Amino acid sequence: MSSASAPDAAARMTALKDAVYEGCLAVWDENGRDPKFSFRQSDIQDLDAMQQHDDVETLLHVVQRLLDEKLFKVVHADGVAWKLRTVEEAKRYRGLTAEQEIVYMQIDEAGGDGAWSRNIKLKTNLHESLFQSAIKHLKGKNMISEMKSVEHPTRKMYILSSLRPSDRATGGPWFTDGELDEEFINTVMRVLFEHIRKRTFYQSKIAHPKAKKLHTKMTPDEIKAARAQGLGPRVEEDGEAALRRRKRAAMLPMPVDYQGYPTLNELTLFVENADIFSQTLSANDIQQLLDIMCYDDRIDRVINGEGVCYKALRKSLMEEEERSSLLTEVPCARCPVFDLCEDGGPVGPSNCEYFNDWLNI
Repeated sequence: MSSASAPDAAARMTALKDAVYEGCLAVWDENGRDPKFSFRQSDIQDLDAMQQHDDVETLLHVVQRLLDEKLFKVVHADGVAWKLRTVEEAKRYRGLTAEQEIVYMQIDEAGGDGAWSRNIKLKTNLHESLFQSAIKHLKGKNMISEMKSVEHPTRKMYILSSLRPSDRATGGPWFTDGELDEEFINTVMRVLFEHIRKRTFYQSKIAHPKAKKLHTKMTPDEIKAARAQGLGPRVEEDGEAALRRRKRAAMLPMPVDYQGYPTLNELTLFVENADIFSQTLSANDIQQLLDIMCYDDRIDRVINGEGVCYKALRKSLMEEEERSSLLTEVPCARCPVFDLCEDGGPVGPSNCEYFNDWLNI
């Protein structure tokens, strides 16, 4: 009689163990399979499967079976608790030696950030030879692999072969093979800026007449008077610079009550639907570039009915070399008689009070 009851008891324990695991899995699913979620003794006792087994001894037997099968792992957070592993994860732990298991566990718990070899040694307290043997076995079974971290480029890092490195480790979409991809960043910013610019300015239909050159047959007094008045920008010959200036003058800002400036969500969706880049950029990625352009005074934040929106600044319409050149600040760049400026003449560098003021003389 007793020999027949032993298999029955084992079968009942197996069935109870499976029911407890399924119950825990359902609770874990309800919590989005949060990797930090854990079960305490009271949580397991509250499961439907344990309602007919309120004794602690049965609970301990069930938990031990789940630990033996690597479906549970012990964690210490204000007492003893257990975290769940999936069946697939548990299979990877089975067949490992004690040393291999604790090394693999450290790498597993590091997740996408990866585990530093030095930290693994400190936490496992393994001798160097045992540590290297465990690493060699796990790499040979394709369970772990080495990874590079842009945050710690000189460290030897390991990650589960089934995981992708986190953005923290790879630097996100802005890094390629561990190197900052400046070309990609600048390309995305150009696309964003052009879209914002088109939603900030409109092309005026009014023709802008070309500036007339000053007549060179002027008396010295007339030349000085023209310089003193400083009317308008410096007269330039027709060319690319003059054409760009006329185009900028034709770009007019939207009305004060305009509500069409793009938001972060609109810009993120625009980049996604543009089908220009192979990488998927999140709203957080786009926000980083918008912050850079705000800092560079290319765009500005505005508040309207949609919340925070972005508009282009007028000075951003200038070419980069025009915006960054010191010549845009020199009075000579806006002097209407610049072409008549020469030493010994009515106006010249040595006797120009405007130029001397700029030099703080």
